Amino acid sequence: MWYLTEERELMRNVAREFVEQEVKPVALELDKKDEFPLRLLKRAGELGFLGITFPEEYGGLGGDWTTLALVTEEISKVSPTLAVVMGAHSVLAGGILNVLGSHEQKLKYLAPAAKGEIILAMAGTEAAGGANYGEFTTRAVLDGDEWVINGTKLFITNIHYADIYIVVAVTSPPDAPKAAHSLFLVPKDAPGLELGKPENKLGWNGSSTGTVYLRNVRVPKENMLGPEGKTMLPFYFSATDEFMICGPMALGMAEACYEKAFQYAHERMQGGKSMYDKYEVVRHKLVNMWIEIEALRGMVYTAIAKRDSGQMILGEGRALKIKGYRVAEYVANEAIQIHGGLGTIVDTGLERFWRDAKVLAIGGGSIEALTEDIANILKREARK
Repeated sequence: MWYLTEERELMRNVAREFVEQEVKPVALELDKKDEFPLRLLKRAGELGFLGITFPEEYGGLGGDWTTLALVTEEISKVSPTLAVVMGAHSVLAGGILNVLGSHEQKLKYLAPAAKGEIILAMAGTEAAGGANYGEFTTRAVLDGDEWVINGTKLFITNIHYADIYIVVAVTSPPDAPKAAHSLFLVPKDAPGLELGKPENKLGWNGSSTGTVYLRNVRVPKENMLGPEGKTMLPFYFSATDEFMICGPMALGMAEACYEKAFQYAHERMQGGKSMYDKYEVVRHKLVNMWIEIEALRGMVYTAIAKRDSGQMILGEGRALKIKGYRVAEYVANEAIQIHGGLGTIVDTGLERFWRDAKVLAIGGGSIEALTEDIANILKREARK
């Protein structure tokens, strides 16, 4: 592969060993029990996977996004949920902390987060919708040396396990012509912070997603992350990394389904021949699955190479999630079809990839909202 270097291949091999020896034996059971992969998340921190792109000064490896993509791809072949939990922790919450955090905040929060010693969660989404910031009602008001926060956040990943919640709140006056938003670091034990029960979702079982209630939560002034009222633009840019990393996640999911289907088609005998040799329709399904996977692979690592070179990939990053979802769902669906009745059996290990792919179309930003983002980006670029 053109994007592989000796260092990247070494990290990928470490990830493969971790997946084979520690993730694979428990992944299906964790999904069945809807159990948060705490031990695996902590182990990922020990191996350096949670701080790949963070500076060494703050506990990271100082590596690149291609390396993180390779690790994410490998983990997603066996446990998409673990990839989601890691992404919510280090790419989404950790990413904005790395961008906006002060030196002191990074030493206090980012360094231990990079090693898995503390867990982060991003508390952004509200009932108005994940991208409708203008309608957010969570508000923070300065009272002396403390910010008082009130509001409700929905569909927040890593609840009950996160040590720090990064909360988006309106800090402009109620009569302001346009809402201004700020970010706050809220510890899990802050009085007034309450957590709902984890939702029973279609997929991403074990990601511990639910509601965060903030009732007169007080945090010191130094817990504001970034400049007051000017965090949405940096957050918009940082969120691109979250969408981007959905590409290798989807790629790993699709590869896993393809490999299972390919093997089954060769092993399942009918009329003295394997399904692969007997049925053209099966062969063609597998060929089309392979084509989509390789198209996604090229798209993923080309876009991420641009990210590593310092280019802004606002459109491409969002496109990776859209294309990734479509490929992962398509390949998982076809793999189930090739397996027939067995494909619907939970213990076969296929149907969860289809479920996880479907949630990928919505969780963290719907593909419809991202498509509209790209439309606006293309329009702006056309004017240049």
